[in-house]
Amino acid sequence: MKIAIILINWHGADDTIACLESLSKMTEPHTVVVGDNGSTDDSVMRIQRWLDENAEKPNVNGYKVVPLGNNYGFAVGNNKALDVAMQDNPDYCMLLNNDTEVEPDTLTHLVEYARANPDVKVLSPCICYHSNKEKVWFSGGRLTFGTRKNLFAEQPRAAVGLEPFAMDFVSGCALFFAPSLLNEKNELLYNGFFFGEEDYEFSLRMRSMGVKMACVPQSLVYHKVGSSQKNTKDSRGLGRIYMYYHNRLICNRLYESSLKFNIVCMLNCVTCLKYFRRYSGSSRTALKLVRCLFREVRTKSTFDYDDFRALMFENRYFDFDVTLK
Repeated sequence: MKIAIILINWHGADDTIACLESLSKMTEPHTVVVGDNGSTDDSVMRIQRWLDENAEKPNVNGYKVVPLGNNYGFAVGNNKALDVAMQDNPDYCMLLNNDTEVEPDTLTHLVEYARANPDVKVLSPCICYHSNKEKVWFSGGRLTFGTRKNLFAEQPRAAVGLEPFAMDFVSGCALFFAPSLLNEKNELLYNGFFFGEEDYEFSLRMRSMGVKMACVPQSLVYHKVGSSQKNTKDSRGLGRIYMYYHNRLICNRLYESSLKFNIVCMLNCVTCLKYFRRYSGSSRTALKLVRCLFREVRTKSTFDYDDFRALMFENRYFDFDVTLK
């Protein structure tokens, strides 16, 4: 069985190389495409040097780094790298965050389950914290009314057990899937979001298509949570919270009835006020943010690169004063 793994790098060569090092120790044959999202540092050179220096390892001769030319974000970057990976006609693909590391048998457990259950098209490993490998970050999820729930988040890994189980929400951090889910352009993720809630949209879409998904807890991935945010100016997390709720509510508008979407917005109003107040330090600013959020999610279907830059780097997204620092 041919497996293609996709990593997206952006100014993260240290994490990417550590991930490649752990992938190279896996026992299941596989290839890797590292899509570089327009890094302006020496990432591509360093990753290519690692590939050259480790070419004698069993799997590394099937690894490649592909400069994408621009920063396309998570969804488009993965879609472009997937298009490259599909040239080898893999039987399964896996999106994997570059700030993760794996066990030697991580892929083996996923492949064994996929072989035994060909009707299950999407799988997730058990994703634990890299800093605490016995504590769960994500191990299967459920779609709930207007949002999603991580079933074992923050629990000991032992609480998950060893038996695979059905789920209907998957994290984009480590997403194993059948290529039959790709569209005619070899795209898997919704191109409208530069960053944030791509996996929620994907899970809603899979539910609407009747696609079966499962978590395979014996397959382990370790995640360095928060590595991507360190490259932004959103030190307090206000921009991230706004962006996630923005994209999450758009997903609800795209896949739910108008009545349910409006109910979801009302239910999220209090939660958003609480978070915006906590991260901004101002009740007045929190109220302005909520008004702006619910106006935008009724008219926009995207959160693109310019939106991301304006919010997370340049402090020009809102027409009123909001400081992220």
